[in-house]
Amino acid sequence: MNHTSAATAFKGLRGLFLALACVAGTAQAAVYTSVWDPAFGAPFSNLGWRGNAAFAVPNACTPSGTADIINATACAGAAVVTHAEVELYDVDQSGQPTLVTLDLDEATLVIGTLRYVGGALTQLTTSWSDAVLPGVDLTAFGVSATTRFFLEFTLGGPRLGATNCSRTAANCETIFNDGVNFPPRFEITQVVSEPGSMLLAGLALLGLAQTRRRAQKLSLKP
Repeated sequence: MNHTSAATAFKGLRGLFLALACVAGTAQAAVYTSVWDPAFGAPFSNLGWRGNAAFAVPNACTPSGTADIINATACAGAAVVTHAEVELYDVDQSGQPTLVTLDLDEATLVIGTLRYVGGALTQLTTSWSDAVLPGVDLTAFGVSATTRFFLEFTLGGPRLGATNCSRTAANCETIFNDGVNFPPRFEITQVVSEPGSMLLAGLALLGLAQTRRRAQKLSLKP
C-alpha cells in the first residue's frame, strides 16, 4: 500500500469516526457512507473524479417509507456531512492511481433535502462546498493552474464544478462534470444506527479498505 493510498484510507476512516462521534451524544442516529466514481468529461480529457463522503442523520427524522425530508424543518438542521473528499485520477492509466485528493470542508456542505426510498437514504442535496486548488500540475488534462474544484450533492447524485474565479464573481465561467455521458454511480450505505456499534463499524470499514487494496493490487498485475 503506497503513501497516497494509506492517506486516503485514513481520511475515509476519519470521516466515519467523526460521524460516529457526532451522534454519540444522541439516543439514536444513523451514519451513512457514500462512494462514486465517474469520468469528468469535456473539457477535462481523461480526468476521473472518484469520491467518498459520510453523513450523520438523526433517526427521529428518518421516515419508514418513501419521502423527501427537509433537513431544516424535519431534522432541525441536525443532519450533517461529516466528511467529503474527491480523488482526481487518469482514467486511461493502469490501476488508475490517485493524482491528487481534494479534501473538502464538510462544514460548507449544508444538507437541504434527504430522499428516502423504502426507508433507505438514496440521495440528498447540499450547498456547494468550498473551492479547492488541486496544487498539482494537471495541464495534461486541460486543467489550468488556477482552476478550483467544488462539490455539491443533488437528487441526481454528486456534481463536481470547476472555475478559474470566485463563484460569486460576475461573468465567471463555471464548468460542471458531464453527468449525461458519465453519470456518477452513487451508492449510499448505512453503516451504523446506534453509537454503541462504533467499533464494529470501524472494523467493517477496515475490512472494506483491505478488500479494495487487494483488488487494486490485482488490477496492477500484468
